[in-house]
Amino acid sequence: MRVDLVTRNDTALEWFVGAGLWLLGALVRGFGRLLWWLMCRPLWAFGVLLLVVPTVTGTWLQVLYVVNGVAAFLVAWELTLPDSYSRFFAQPLRRWRRVRRVYRRNWETAMVMSGMAKPGVEGTIVPQLLGVDCGRWADYVEVGMLMGQSLTDYERACPALATSFGALDCRVRADRPGILWLDLRHGDPLAKTIPARPIPDEADLGSVPVGVRDDGKPWVLQLLGTHLFIAGVTGSGKGSILWSLLRGIAPAIQDGTVRVWALDPKGGMELAFGRPMFTRFAAESSEAMVRLLEDAVAVMDDRAQRMAGITRLHVPTADEPMILLVVDELASLTAYEPDRKLRDRATAALSALLTKGRAVAVVVVAAAQDPRKEVVTFRSLFPTKVALRLDTPSQVDMVLGEGMHAMGAACDRIPTSLPGVGYVTVDDLREPQRVRACWVTDEQIVSASRSHSAPVEQLIGVCELAIEVRDEAA
Repeated sequence: MRVDLVTRNDTALEWFVGAGLWLLGALVRGFGRLLWWLMCRPLWAFGVLLLVVPTVTGTWLQVLYVVNGVAAFLVAWELTLPDSYSRFFAQPLRRWRRVRRVYRRNWETAMVMSGMAKPGVEGTIVPQLLGVDCGRWADYVEVGMLMGQSLTDYERACPALATSFGALDCRVRADRPGILWLDLRHGDPLAKTIPARPIPDEADLGSVPVGVRDDGKPWVLQLLGTHLFIAGVTGSGKGSILWSLLRGIAPAIQDGTVRVWALDPKGGMELAFGRPMFTRFAAESSEAMVRLLEDAVAVMDDRAQRMAGITRLHVPTADEPMILLVVDELASLTAYEPDRKLRDRATAALSALLTKGRAVAVVVVAAAQDPRKEVVTFRSLFPTKVALRLDTPSQVDMVLGEGMHAMGAACDRIPTSLPGVGYVTVDDLREPQRVRACWVTDEQIVSASRSHSAPVEQLIGVCELAIEVRDEAA
């Protein structure tokens, strides 16, 4: 009887000890989960500290001082050093919250529902979320593709991915084999009109600022060593790009390093505001405009002969300037001109300039409303292309290249309330960039043309000689 009592007591003690240890473990686990929950929600953690610390220590006044000091420091930091505040505090906090709440929480579901996940031997295989970089206007998500997937698969899924992550739109960028980036735009820095930039003190022909990109960074265009084609319907903002370019190179126009030869088939309605900036200007007739194009070909051929074997890319100087040919409505000369001989001469001259002009700094900047092949037969000869608002998705691919509409260049969906917004492609980038040109008023054009007018002489040195040689040969 005594032995049975001892055995029962030992059993009860073991049960109580086990229950106590289990309860202690549960409390520790619960406390740990509570700490983790608070760490993932800094605002809640801050509120808990405001309640707990003064209660334990009895120092409400000291805690209030600390809270006010921290708040004052953050406000002063944001006001005095906004870039530093955004880089080291606001952006990391925003990134941390968005990565956890938007991407990691919804990643697997979004991949399955958008069709990017694939069935595997041991269950569904999901593309790997490698990293997230949160900007002010967009999030950039690095993705490890599954075996057998391509960029095209993700481009088709862009609308579904944008909806899944609460973004305005989604675009795909290639990184390296098997790795891509999803650009998920959740804000629009291009929604408001962008005022014209001040005329620079010095012109950089390799990087002319003309507007803003959709990541908030400046949009710059290269002039030296390329040709530029701008397409867009009436009122889409082609003039904004042209005048932003001309203002950006105004110092080079003034010192004679760049000579602008302008053609305006509308009789001067578009370009005449800046007439003092142009070394040559043709608007009175198709014959005059074609003659100007042929003069540019003569300058190009003469310069190419003299520089053969000396340089592969001419650097403009006042004695050997860059000739910038600005054609406002290209189709008026190449497709709509009723005189077939003039039309053929214009097409031949432009084809020669686009084929051989880049190396000798004879650059063509042309704008057109209708980008169809029968209208602009040589649009593929323009290395840099800008597509503003267009009518159909097929026109987007005509201007920017095959498949660009599927890659996110939705020019047919640009509203009329956003003139100057478009997409641009350049030689070294596969993906189109969304941009908006600065708005330049008529008063700013007139002011720039007066303060940065071209030198008085109409033709200089070798240009005049080359054209005389051409005329004698003819």
